[in-house]
Amino acid sequence: MDAVANGGKEVGLDEQDYPSLSRLVGIVLAAWPEHRAYLHNSLSVRTGPLLRSSDRLAEAVLDLAAPHEAGHADDYRWLCGQIMEEELYFRKHKTYRFKTFAEASEHVYSDHEFMNRYMNGLLYSQILWYMHASSLHFFSQRVAARVPVGGKVLEVGSGHGLLLFLALRDLGMSQAVAWDINQVSLDQTRHALEKLGALDRARFAVRDIHTVDAVDETFDLIILSHLLEHLENPVGVLKKISPLLSHTGLVYVNVPLNAPMPDHLILLQTPEEAERLLTDGGFRPVEISHHTTHGMALTRALRLKTAVTCSIIAERASLGFS
Repeated sequence: MDAVANGGKEVGLDEQDYPSLSRLVGIVLAAWPEHRAYLHNSLSVRTGPLLRSSDRLAEAVLDLAAPHEAGHADDYRWLCGQIMEEELYFRKHKTYRFKTFAEASEHVYSDHEFMNRYMNGLLYSQILWYMHASSLHFFSQRVAARVPVGGKVLEVGSGHGLLLFLALRDLGMSQAVAWDINQVSLDQTRHALEKLGALDRARFAVRDIHTVDAVDETFDLIILSHLLEHLENPVGVLKKISPLLSHTGLVYVNVPLNAPMPDHLILLQTPEEAERLLTDGGFRPVEISHHTTHGMALTRALRLKTAVTCSIIAERASLGFS
């Protein structure tokens, strides 16, 4: 209990200003005290606005994790261990471990226990990793400025459900549709929207985006967050998604560079490669932001090949805004 209560102090946070963030840090440090230096580095470089955003999002994450906050901390530590193994492989071979969706499905997606721990750990990483927290802040600020209140949102690969949660709660979207290939992930999305009290505004489907044909509805916002790197043919999938956007609809993409994970297939190494995926898939980027590990300079992150998240807001190239 003391470790949880003093979590903020352990990493230099003002617990009165950032109570939810401090509590989350305390829960993680109670399970993994050796993680203190990493968390200090991640939090100490955040600006005031990003810390306030992180605290508000930490409140949502803890609400989604309840009453299993400590178990999620164990899963977060486990996930970091999995990533370390992938990082060692990446440094040695200069590539990701798996090349095909079939391999990822066999070793990751078909293992329900693995997927449950994976999603739980990723939920905490949204706040604790600088690049994830920074990209969420970008989503909350910049996407909110562009999408209409009361619109309809689709997330493909909805996972832990945090972005759909925020689209309904903070962006004022009125309807949400979640597609995921994995039932465990979809169950977590359902849990997130149930916590929001938004099940009556949401629909869920186990669906493989590779096999989706025409769908008789369009969306004002389509979220593809950490999805494209899991696909063998991301450009082909983007072309399938394009007709699902309304005339003035936007697609929001998070895609990582140099970020080995247990189920990542496509290695992107530069922001230009990430942008090219969108343009080759029939979209025109209208706003781009890059989020690095511990907020280091982008040029240094690219030189060291440390993980970077590229956040891209794009419109359909064939239509544009009226």
